[in-house]
Amino acid sequence: MAKKKYVLISLVTRKKMNQEPYGRKILSLFYDHYSELAPQYANFYEPINKPVNTVEGALAFWEDEMFLCRRRNLVAGWWHVSEDISKVGRIKFEYDWNKKVDWFKLFYDLVMISEAYFGYVHVFTEREIEPAAIGSSISAFQMGAAGFHLKKGIPQLGWAHYFGEEYVKEIDVPLLQKHGFDVQKFGEGYVFHITDKLSDVIDNYEHFDERRKLLKSLFRPTLFQKYAKYEHES
Repeated sequence: MAKKKYVLISLVTRKKMNQEPYGRKILSLFYDHYSELAPQYANFYEPINKPVNTVEGALAFWEDEMFLCRRRNLVAGWWHVSEDISKVGRIKFEYDWNKKVDWFKLFYDLVMISEAYFGYVHVFTEREIEPAAIGSSISAFQMGAAGFHLKKGIPQLGWAHYFGEEYVKEIDVPLLQKHGFDVQKFGEGYVFHITDKLSDVIDNYEHFDERRKLLKSLFRPTLFQKYAKYEHES
């Protein structure tokens, strides 16, 4: 049986996500503008089984060390909002693939609200979904990178990225644009994507992967971890 395609939005921020105004802003974005993705259940821990259907209802579970929520119909998915062991905010949104959703616009909005310094949006298919040890670069890419893990290097490039803070100096904008990559100034950093559409990862993976390899070659090699299943190989 084919593995289910899923979209991952992964954000890393130094802001305290469990404090105002971040929770209210993020939840309002979903309930007001992406209702098909808005949380239906939330909790501080598993199981995620407390019904919520408003910003205020979901906020009751937000201001803690961890926020978990889930959606079961229309576009099923779940969120994980917490701090990693280095006290850096980590936000993960994972949903079943749906081509009707403007995932890039959602990513753009979430980068702005969370004041992330690193983030990506990618759609995973059977071409990239594979077992990997926790702590490995493959696992980090599939599950969403954490701040402490990025210190070893970026695990892999997703379809679109935001580079802010210390990553800004890594981008040679004219060089990337010379090779046909769309790079846009956004806040104090840059947003860029590998191909024209996120669905290219599904419809033409070979082309996407060729472009990804080219893009990685335009950065310094040590910016990235070795893409491997085990941490000691990364």
